[in-house]
Amino acid sequence: MSEHKYTMLANRLRADIQNGIYAAGSRMPSENDLIGVYGYSRQTVRQALQILENEGLAQRVRGSGTYVKENVTKRARSNTVGIITTYIREYIFPAVLEGIEKEMSDHRYASILAATNNRVDNERRILTDFLHRPVDGLIIEGTKTALPNPNIDLYRKICELNIPVVFINGFYRELENPVYVVTDDRQGGYDACAFLLKKGRKRLGGIFKSDDMQGHARYAGMMAALTDKSTPVSDDRLLWFTTGNHEKLLEHTALDALRGCDGVVCYNDEIAVSLMRRLEKAGVRVPEDIAVISFDNSAYADITGVPLTSLDHPKEKLGALAAQKLIGLINGVAEKPSVMPWGFVERQST
Repeated sequence: MSEHKYTMLANRLRADIQNGIYAAGSRMPSENDLIGVYGYSRQTVRQALQILENEGLAQRVRGSGTYVKENVTKRARSNTVGIITTYIREYIFPAVLEGIEKEMSDHRYASILAATNNRVDNERRILTDFLHRPVDGLIIEGTKTALPNPNIDLYRKICELNIPVVFINGFYRELENPVYVVTDDRQGGYDACAFLLKKGRKRLGGIFKSDDMQGHARYAGMMAALTDKSTPVSDDRLLWFTTGNHEKLLEHTALDALRGCDGVVCYNDEIAVSLMRRLEKAGVRVPEDIAVISFDNSAYADITGVPLTSLDHPKEKLGALAAQKLIGLINGVAEKPSVMPWGFVERQST
């Protein structure tokens, strides 16, 4: 067990050196510091530091401490990338991941997956873990991208370490020149609203997500379409939910707010299907009384009594393009952001 402990500590410190957390020529934490952080015995800490000395990564200076040797902080290729999404096995994410992993596999990269569940505390833990892993790059779906992010310091550290990052579905505006692959959510909101107006629906409502930038952009697109068509809408018919509270919104607020509407734009298929089930229980007919349109063209779109009209998310293509951009960044290519168009699948809900 003692050998296992000092080997584990040596592996952790080696990764920190290679990732640039301890810069060339800098003084490493003292034995007392390492004992305090990791809880190991002094003997275990000394054995771990001795391994680093034997490997030529560190040098002990009597009376001063242990220092990182020069020219050892360059990151070695690992042929491994990290993929951080909000969810992994739910909704459209398996298809997006399939696109990423196929492209990575074709280029002989292994992938390490992690999910934040759209929580910034989980994101911080996962980012910290990846800072200590020998990964060549990261594909990240941002967490609550419409809100100020408390983990920007870690993203800047990742940038300082020259770890390439490609964002998908959203990104953080606080970062300078992020590379991302997203859908054109504003145009999608515009097209969804314009489609309902073309169908003769005039009293429209909407349900949008407030803590991700996609919700804001889809709302903005809907408002632009209404303005272009000189169609008024009441704020009372525009509903906002956050991660984790959509069921409460749909259960207690939505039906009253949408009473009198003849069309509604929903943030995604999951919301639309939940709404349609509640409308059915309340005796409101879709599409006769109210037309429903949504985003993502997920498996949800076909599991309702009335199949759902939905804008088609590019899913696998988006994942593959993000992977291609990350491989380009790893190889020194100057990549730019990409905004992908939505498809459109009309079904009976409109």
